[in-house]
Amino acid sequence: MKRIFSKENLKKDIFSLGLVLLLSVPAFLPLLRPGYFPMHDDMQVIRLEQMEKCFLDGQIPCRWSPDLGAGFGQPMFNYYSAFPYYFGVFFRIFGFQFIDIVKLLFLFSLALSGVFMYFLGKQFFGKLGGITAAVFYVYAPYHAVDIYVRGALAESWAITFFPLVFLLVYKLIKEGKPIFLVGSVLSLFLVFTSHNVMTLIFTPVLLLWSFFAMAVTGQKRLKEVLLFFFWSFCLSAFFILPAFFEKGYVLIDSLKADYFDFRLHFASKKQLLWSRHWGFGGSLGPDSDMSLQIGWPHWLLACFSALSLAAYTLKKNLLRKSETLLIPVFFLSLFLVSVFFTHRLSLFFWENLPLLSYAQFPWRFLALVIFSSSFLAGFISFWLKDKVKGKLGILLSLFIIFSAIFLNYSYFKPQVMYGFATDDWKLSGEELNKQKKSALFDYLPKQVKDAPLQIAPDSPWIVSGEAEISEFEKRTNFFRMTVSAKGDLPATIRVPVFDFPNWEIYADQKVIPHNSENKQGVIEFEIGSGKHTVVGWFRNTPLRDLANAVTLFSFGSLIVYFILKEER
Repeated sequence: MKRIFSKENLKKDIFSLGLVLLLSVPAFLPLLRPGYFPMHDDMQVIRLEQMEKCFLDGQIPCRWSPDLGAGFGQPMFNYYSAFPYYFGVFFRIFGFQFIDIVKLLFLFSLALSGVFMYFLGKQFFGKLGGITAAVFYVYAPYHAVDIYVRGALAESWAITFFPLVFLLVYKLIKEGKPIFLVGSVLSLFLVFTSHNVMTLIFTPVLLLWSFFAMAVTGQKRLKEVLLFFFWSFCLSAFFILPAFFEKGYVLIDSLKADYFDFRLHFASKKQLLWSRHWGFGGSLGPDSDMSLQIGWPHWLLACFSALSLAAYTLKKNLLRKSETLLIPVFFLSLFLVSVFFTHRLSLFFWENLPLLSYAQFPWRFLALVIFSSSFLAGFISFWLKDKVKGKLGILLSLFIIFSAIFLNYSYFKPQVMYGFATDDWKLSGEELNKQKKSALFDYLPKQVKDAPLQIAPDSPWIVSGEAEISEFEKRTNFFRMTVSAKGDLPATIRVPVFDFPNWEIYADQKVIPHNSENKQGVIEFEIGSGKHTVVGWFRNTPLRDLANAVTLFSFGSLIVYFILKEER
């Protein structure tokens, strides 16, 4: 990693990187405009705001979001990958609005995807190949869909790290240096904590890539590869373990039912290959308004790469001798398999492969399609330079680069930009309420029988008995109230907070029993006569404590490993 990102190498690459970023400007220029734009997943602002509240309350890692779930709270970040939001909160130090941070996060994900793809392409095809691959990756239509149509911030960041992980794993296998082990672990950790579904479909591909790289390089690094995967998993344990083993606490099956049934979202051949229709609607059916295209330059160059590899094989038999030619074979195979999984022809696998149904949308495999086809574009640039000597080969590569920009740059813009938008507008009134109720069923606690139709009340209410409630305060991991109960019978009180492990209720600093055996699934408790201070604390389950400890230990051991190896 030092050699890849060293000062010396960065100086050599400064022109190429500058060119990649300059060529990427039209793709992210709309993100620099003032205001905010509509998107499918219009929860980015409130997720960032909830993450900031967690930090201010000391709930780290953030698990409970008090204002989601229609204001009753939701364990959003116990199940939803959170790296972009942890990163985004950092910008609050500099006084950025949440709406501007969202745009910055999209911008960085797009720009960095080009940077990382440049280094991956350069590793095998030189600087021109790296530039070509980077531009194709940035200008892939699915990138525009993720950012300007869907607003899929977490997925966009996961896609950003694909080329970085591939590059560092390849360097680890080829050279076996500790620095590449550390880099590989950290980069895969970023994928794991950026997006659940991308983790699901990327991890098997990465495993195949690892074995393929060992075969191609002739290096037997099985121990290093296994250690890399294990260490990445342990580093991500704070998120992965609760997300998987505590899924029984929420209505997780809602993530693959009704609209989210994968059978409704296969892409047609027309959508993938021919149609250049661009819209901002959903993806239901073959005539949906959301573009599912691979991109003309992307699939055309993927096909051309297949012909080029075939020509090399038949005429020169170089596939047995050159990594530069063997590696594209892997990416061509990845391209074909990924396209297959976007289409209804793959229905058997979607119905029978464990966990795949949680990917929800088969067209999500376009993430791997654009990754592989962009890399293959870099190969074509290398092939042209090899086959067409002199300036003509370079000119043809430049033609390919600018064709991708020319054909696709018009997709990189929102449907509309609300120039008047501010945080005050987005986090108040009806705009705030829409975000609070959005994705209500994604992680709804299992005991909730009647999902709320209205926003949660501002204070607890009395179910039976006589009592007065005052000084109610609710935070991310805590609520407090003063209860003055009257009469001989205890008062039954419900709190506008969904119950979820491990809420604990204290009355006058003593734990009291509570339940959620009501249709709303909210916290309910009884309290005797007198004036009481009632406090609720959201505690970790033993599993969460264990997961946090594994992550901390793994992070500490990674630092120690790096220091010890550097000293040697």
